[in-house]
This record gives sequence, structure tokens and C-alpha cells, in this order.
Amino acid sequence: MVGIARSRGCATCRKRKIACGLQQPSCAQCIRSKRTCTGYLRHPIIIQHKVPRHNTHARSKKAEQPIKHQIQKVQLEPKEPCYAQVSLGAQGDASPSYEKPSMISPADLQINSTPAIRQQLLQEYLHYHLPKPEIGMPPRRMWLLRLPELTYMTPALEYASMAVCLAKLGNVFNDQACIKESFKLYNRGLWHLQQALWDPELMLHDHTLTACISLASYELSECPNSSKDAYINHTKGCQALVKLRGPEAHAHGLAHQVFVHFRVQGILYALDQQRPTFLSEPAWREIPWQNEAKTAFDKAYDLLALAPEFLGKARMFGHLDLAGQLNLALSMIPQCWVIDREVSALWDSMEKSQPSPLFWPRLAQSEFGQDDADEARLFPVAFHFPNLGVAHCLLICWTVQTILWHGMKELYRLMGELEMAAATFGRVEESIDPDSESGRLRTALACSGNVFDLPPLEHRAEFVAPARNIFQSVEFCMMEDTVDQGPKSLAAPLRVATEILRPYPDLKREVEFGDKAMAKIQLRSLKLLQYYTGIEI
Repeated sequence: MVGIARSRGCATCRKRKIACGLQQPSCAQCIRSKRTCTGYLRHPIIIQHKVPRHNTHARSKKAEQPIKHQIQKVQLEPKEPCYAQVSLGAQGDASPSYEKPSMISPADLQINSTPAIRQQLLQEYLHYHLPKPEIGMPPRRMWLLRLPELTYMTPALEYASMAVCLAKLGNVFNDQACIKESFKLYNRGLWHLQQALWDPELMLHDHTLTACISLASYELSECPNSSKDAYINHTKGCQALVKLRGPEAHAHGLAHQVFVHFRVQGILYALDQQRPTFLSEPAWREIPWQNEAKTAFDKAYDLLALAPEFLGKARMFGHLDLAGQLNLALSMIPQCWVIDREVSALWDSMEKSQPSPLFWPRLAQSEFGQDDADEARLFPVAFHFPNLGVAHCLLICWTVQTILWHGMKELYRLMGELEMAAATFGRVEESIDPDSESGRLRTALACSGNVFDLPPLEHRAEFVAPARNIFQSVEFCMMEDTVDQGPKSLAAPLRVATEILRPYPDLKREVEFGDKAMAKIQLRSLKLLQYYTGIEI
């Protein structure tokens, strides 16, 4: 059971029969016409449904047929409008904070997924999940916007999308009955997804892939098994399904948008495992975009897709002798410079395509529990962006730079140590055993020429700089107006920056800042993070 709003417009605009801008506490239409904005009076609808229970044979037959529906609607009395409490910052910018509405449903009612109700639920979910268009992501990247356009859904996608919608609405309205019902729909969605994967006609269907991604989104936000195991297994299953479908199957329509979303999850999972996946292969970086040009967002993740392989190679140094370390370092350093030039080229293209600055500083409004005294603040200035799309791209670029520059500094440090070892060879009078570690290093140096003549790192030696840029973006991404998308855009870059700085004692304050920010993110529809970060809330 859930409450669905009949209209989003304010009462004044509805009475005038004009489109409402939906701004709070007063809409732009009323402000321009100098009228009193009487608020957003919401009229919830209560929807009841009991999920039928069948035996295994009956379920198998039902999976092949459209779901039958029954609806009961109960009109409630109108509630008082709930206005946002707006406070102006130092620069005059609004930072709204919303109070959570109370429970809206009795605990013994359940939801039905008729097409009409499904559409209402999807619209309500999008309302609470996506930020306003002026600060949100570009619509072409939002696969969720395609769901309300679908006239038919397979049972797996229907149950999966309903589970995601109810979970979000249950959290917004603090309604445990909705959350409990969403878990039932999640389990039904898993069952129907398994049936679809066993069906040769449905296995490679776009709806099956979309259902798989929807259920992964539910696990990311709700973490139903209180561990990350289910999400990891689901991600592996999604990877297997995408790979089985092939890159050509993701070149247009809903499949392409879902693939772009999945690719983000797949790359971040590979980054966590420090192992490359098929997503970094040339075919998977080119064929899905053969019908439309790549965005800056896509290009940024192309660069991040190279990071798992880079980190995997870095882990090998501890298992190699000096000659092996030299050869591996000499193969990695040129690759690092190529990636660094690609990041700079992407940044330049974004600056040319964006009429306004990519970001600008403002006085920070919050410091996650630190002393409010300006002299005690770690980051007195926060970065703001034209919209979340630009912010997300820059966060990924800074993430790549943090990983890359930290790796380059370590590679240059290693080359310095090897150069000092090579300098001792000329002072050793006795011959060196060619089969010894020093002998193999001497042989490798003799075959490689002047390997220590490297271009200077310059500003790249300060790998802390892009990490600090990520920290200074926390305030923008955590604004209430960014809804779920801001914290989700920030989570991975923030974790990467925090973990890279963690081994350095002199960066303890930055690490503490990152941990506190991560705890805030976990409260914003990302419960799964607790089992990655170990931060309990």
C-alpha cells in the first residue's frame, strides 16, 4: 500500500489552469504574477492488493501470462501542505531541508501492479529519486525515464520496478509497510527473473536485462540481506548476461541506456576488485555507441575503465625481483602518460562545450561535525557546478587523476631506487653472478638503454590535489535538491580518494572528513556502502 499524489502543481496554478513550476515554498508562476502561492496540497490514494500464492506448477504458467490485477482505492482527507524550510547561505543560495512525512499506510495492505497504478508509482518514484531538470543529469542518460513509456512489461521487470518504487516511497514517507511490501516484490522479481533466464525467448530480452539492473538497484539502496554478497553475485550475473548478449545488442533504445548504467556498476565493481573486465575491451568501448556520439560522461568512464588493470599491475610489484620491477615499470609509465593526456583532452573539450565555468568556489556551509570556526575548517571553500552531469564527469576525472598520479609518483620513486642500485654496480670490483637478482637487474639495464631519463612529474606529484577537489565537492552533491543522484555520483570517487590517502598519517584530517561524508551518503539510499566501508551508522 502506498500514497500517490493526484497533482503536483500548487493550488493557485491548478485553479488558474496553468503549468506550475513546482518550486518550493512558492512557485515561480505565482511569484511572477504577484499572487499568493497556496502550496502543494496532496491527496493520497490507498491501493490494496494481495500477491497470489500458487504452487510451483501454477507459478510457471503464470510467468507466461500477463498479471491479472484487482484494485481498491480509498480516498483520504487532504493533508496540510508540507513546505520546505529554506535557509540562505552566505552567497544567497537556497539550501532546503525537508521534514519526513509520517506513515501513510496501514500495515495489513499490499500493493497491486496494474498498468495505471504502475505508472503512478513510477512517476512518484521519479519525483523523489531524480533532481530537478536544471541541476539533474541529462535525460538521455536516465534509463529510468523510459520505464513509464513502456506499455507492457515482462513479469520480472514489473515486479522489480515496483519493488524499487515502493522501497523509495517507504523511505520517503517513513512507512515500514511499504518497505516490507517492497521486499516481497523484490523476491517475486527474483523468482520471475530466474524464470526469464531459463526461457530461451526471454533470456536475451531487453526487459530481462532491465529487470536485472532494477533488482541490483534495490540491493544497492536497501541491502536486503545485510551483506554485500547478494549485490556482488547479482553484479556478476549482470556481467554474464550483458556479455552473452554481445555489444551489438546494446547499441540503441532502452538497451543502450540500461547498458550505460550497468557499465558504471561494472567498472566500479572491477575497480573494487582491481581486476579488468570485458568492459575495457575496444569492442565494448565502441560498438554500443555506433548509433550515437559518446558524451563526456561516457568518455570519463572509458578512462576509469582502465584503472582496474593499472591497479592490478601495481599489486604485482611485491612479487617481482628487481629486473621484473624494472620491466613492469617501464611498460606502465608510458601508459600513464597517455591516460594523463586523455584526461586533459577531455577536460579541455568540456570547457569548450560548457558556456559557464565547469565549477566555482563558494564558502562552505557545513563541515560534517568539525569545528565551525573558519580557522579550524579543513575545507573552508566548497565547489559548486552548473549541474550534476558536469559534477559527475569532473568527479570521475579527479578520481582517475588521483589513482593515476599516485601510481606515477610510486613508479618514479621505484625508478629512483633502481637507479641508485644501478649506480653501485660500477663500484663493485668483483664480478656479479648473472643469475643473481642484481645480475638480472644489471642485464636488464644493459638491454634497456638510458631508462632513467623520464619526463618530470611537475604538478602530477601532488596526487592529493584531485583528491581534495573530490572532498570539496561533497557539499554540492549532498544538497537536498540533488535527491538520490548527488550522493550516488559522489560515493565511488569519495571512497577512492579516502582509501588512497588513508596510509599517510599527515593526511589524517582529510581521511576523517571522507569517512564522515561517507557515513552521510549511507543515509541517502545507499545502505550497501556500510558493508564496503565498514562505517556503521
